[in-house]
Amino acid sequence: MAEQNYKIFINQHTIVLTNNNQFANNKECENFRSNSLDKVLHQLTSGTFEGKKYLVFKSEHPGELFKRLRKHFKLIKAAGGVVFNEDGQLLLIKRLGLWDLPKGKLEPGEDQRLAALREVHEECGLNFLGILGKVANTYHVYHLKGRWILKKSAWYRMAAWGDVSVTPQLEEGITEVRWVEKAFIKAKDFDTYDSLRDLFEAIEFPKKPKH
Repeated sequence: MAEQNYKIFINQHTIVLTNNNQFANNKECENFRSNSLDKVLHQLTSGTFEGKKYLVFKSEHPGELFKRLRKHFKLIKAAGGVVFNEDGQLLLIKRLGLWDLPKGKLEPGEDQRLAALREVHEECGLNFLGILGKVANTYHVYHLKGRWILKKSAWYRMAAWGDVSVTPQLEEGITEVRWVEKAFIKAKDFDTYDSLRDLFEAIEFPKKPKH
C-alpha cells in the first residue's frame, strides 16, 4: 500500500490523516481512532480542545477520512508558486509580518496552473514565468465571516527569467518581496505560517550556475 498523508492546520493544531505508523510512538503526537474525527473537529472549531499540537488519525484509507473532514467546511481552492530565478534564489513575500510564498484563490472556472502564474504576476510583478512541475498541496482551516473555511493550496515549482525585479502588491497586505538564498529560510529566526513549514523544509534549491 502506498503511503498517503494529509496534514490540515487548524487553530494552532495539525491534524494528520495517515496510513503510516511513523507517528504511533511520537511523544509530540496524540493518536485518535478514525471514528472520533467529527468530535475532535467540533472541539477544535469551538475552542474546547485540550491536547497536544499534533493529532494523528490512522486509517487504511486516509483519502476517505479526508472526504469526511471536508464536509465540515466550505472548500476554497488556491494556487501559488515556488519560484526560482536564474541565480537559484527563491522568491518570498512578506504578508502580515510573516514570510510567505505568492498564492491566491482560483477564479471561477480557472485552471490551477494558470491561477498560480497569475497570482505570482499580480503579487510580485513578475512577467516571465514557466511552470516546471507540481510540488505539493497544503491545507489550512480558518474562520471568516461566520464560516469555517478549508483552503486547499496547490503549489507549483516555477522558473523566472529576464527582468526579475519585483514589486509588492500592497493592497493584498504584502509589504515586501525578496529573492533569498537557502540559508535565509533555514535560519532559526525565519518566521512563516505553520501551514508552510513542511513545504519550506522540502524545497530543493537548484544548483548554483557557473558564471
